[in-house]
Amino acid sequence: MPRRTLAGSEELRGIGLHTGACSVVRLSPGPPGSGIVFRRSDLPGEPVIRASISQVEATERRTGLANGPATVDTVEHLLAAAHAWHLDDVLIVIEGPEPPMLDGSFLPWFEAFERAGIAEHEGDPAVLRVTTPFTVQEGDASYIAAPGKGLQLTATIQWDNPIIGRQSASFMVTPDVFKHDIAPARTFGFIDEVEGLQQRGLLKGASPEMAVVLSDTGLASGSLRWPDEFVRHKLGDILGDLALLGARIEGRIIAERPSHQGNIALARALARQGHRTDPSRMDIASIQRVLPHRYPFLLVD
Repeated sequence: MPRRTLAGSEELRGIGLHTGACSVVRLSPGPPGSGIVFRRSDLPGEPVIRASISQVEATERRTGLANGPATVDTVEHLLAAAHAWHLDDVLIVIEGPEPPMLDGSFLPWFEAFERAGIAEHEGDPAVLRVTTPFTVQEGDASYIAAPGKGLQLTATIQWDNPIIGRQSASFMVTPDVFKHDIAPARTFGFIDEVEGLQQRGLLKGASPEMAVVLSDTGLASGSLRWPDEFVRHKLGDILGDLALLGARIEGRIIAERPSHQGNIALARALARQGHRTDPSRMDIASIQRVLPHRYPFLLVD
C-alpha cells in the first residue's frame, strides 16, 4: 500500500471565516514522508507548520495550528478532504492566516484535490488501528473508539432549536461516501452568537454565503441540503481534526455532542492507545531543506 500525494497543483482563494482575511491556497505534491504541511508564503522565511496534534493552538469554534509565532487557522475543512482522499503527503502553500471558508462545506476542497489528481509515490503510509475499545470525555463531548475495518464515523448532536433538535448519522468513510454524503454539508451558526464571537476576535469574515445561519425559530437564510446537514457537518469536522494524527485510521468512532476541543482530545487518546504503524517521516527542518531542491516549482509565486 503506497503513500499518496497529488499529481499536480490546484489553487483556491477567498475570505477566511474567523480572520476575515483574503487568502490564496495552493495545493501541491509533497515529498515522500513529509506528511501534510502548511507553508505561510506571506511571512518572512515562509515558515512551515505541520498538520499535527502537537501543533494545535486553538479549538474554539475551529481548529488552529501554530509553529512558534506562525499560525494557520480553521484547517479542519481542508484536512477533512485530504483525509477522505487518503492523502499522506501534501504541501499547502497559503498566502494568508486562514484558508478561505468558500461555501462553508468540505466539497470545494475535496473537488480541488480531485482536479489536482491523486498519485502514488514511494514509502508506506502511517496506519493507526484501534485495537481495544476506550472512551473519551471532554466537556459535553464524549466518544467511544472501538476496533473495526476501515474508518466508520457515527455522531449524535442535540440543540434546543426546531431545525436541529437531535440528529444522528453514521458513515463508513471512503472517498465516494465522503463526496456524496458528508462533503456538501456546511458549517452553521446562530444569529444571536455573532456579536459575542466577534468581540472575541472570531467570525470577522462571516457571511450568509459561507454558512447555514439560524435564528431561535429556524433558518435565517437559504435552505438545507439535507434535513440532517448539521450532524453531517460535524462528522466532517471529526474527520478533519483526526487528520492531525498524520495516519490512516482503522476503527469505529462514536461521538456524542462532538466539538473541536473534544475531537482533539480524542485524537490525543488515539495517539496514546492505538497501534500505529509509522514509517520514518521527515522533520520540519528536512522538509524546509528538500523543498527547493526536489520541488523547485513550489517556490514560484
